[in-house]
Amino acid sequence: MINIAFIRTAYLKPLELGLQKHYGIRLTELGIPAQLLKEPTSLIPFNDYLHWLEQIEELTGDPAYMIKLAADLSFENIGALGNWYVSCPDLALAFRRINYGISCLQGGASYHGEQSGKIVKWVYNNSYAHGNGASFDSLKVAILFTQVSRNYMGDDYVPIKVELYGPEITDPAIQQFFGCPITWQAAATKVWLNLSILEHGNQRPLPIIKPILVSNLQLDDLLNMPQPQDIAKVMFEIINYSRYYGYPTLDFAAEKVGLSRQQLQRQLHDYGWTFTGTTNYILCNVAIKYMLSGTSIPAIATLLGYSNVQSFNKAFKRNRGLTPTQYQHQLLERSLN
Repeated sequence: MINIAFIRTAYLKPLELGLQKHYGIRLTELGIPAQLLKEPTSLIPFNDYLHWLEQIEELTGDPAYMIKLAADLSFENIGALGNWYVSCPDLALAFRRINYGISCLQGGASYHGEQSGKIVKWVYNNSYAHGNGASFDSLKVAILFTQVSRNYMGDDYVPIKVELYGPEITDPAIQQFFGCPITWQAAATKVWLNLSILEHGNQRPLPIIKPILVSNLQLDDLLNMPQPQDIAKVMFEIINYSRYYGYPTLDFAAEKVGLSRQQLQRQLHDYGWTFTGTTNYILCNVAIKYMLSGTSIPAIATLLGYSNVQSFNKAFKRNRGLTPTQYQHQLLERSLN
């Protein structure tokens, strides 16, 4: 059974900003392809994300690096979508926007509120988080939740309590940032807030932010988050992710979904698919997205992992009946009409 969650590259942007500023580290130093980082809506297997968080600890030599980046870990630094989350003048609405809208940035996780008397617990639950990476992931989300609260209540606002999952990270800077009791090894990340701040907490004027204008292509990207066990959509995104590392291979894809190559082949066969046929179909679909943006055919061939443009031309014509140049010409003609 394939069961895998994804997170968008955009969610790495605040982390990338903070690492460059405080440690002089670029995410490409983790072996992350530069092109992947240039495409904020691209999807990353959550296990790779956790692995990168652990690698950052090794590079910085600082188990508490995440709290040192707290000033940069904000939804605003995610980009236009992150700005939308916190652009409303009402904290309760921002709370709801984030809980619902985060599904565009991360799959397989739950963001929600739990009320207990006069306390509301802002909860992040992720069954895909594990190991030391889970601690960094939990701490990052708790920082984001706290930053949102302070956005509306002022920089001195202190949560009632913070619960974090994963092994404990010991550093006085964590206590200093939150300013409240903190427990580790919890079942979920929870930031406890006074319920009253959702009802009355709008003390800080917010900057005026222009409405988000989303193109059809951007909307396609924002709505492509697969459910973890939807094999068709998961395979599409795994193969799309693979091409950032070169032409997709069965071994690479199998490793990302946690199966042997034989197990993955059987899974695909049950749906009447082959890995080669599925890869060709998916890469042709991705190619069309680049065609619509006006990317040149040689550049598209490189972006898809082909070793040369001739191989791309042959594969595309087998799938679409036209050469990439012919198909792009027709696409752009239709888009102008």
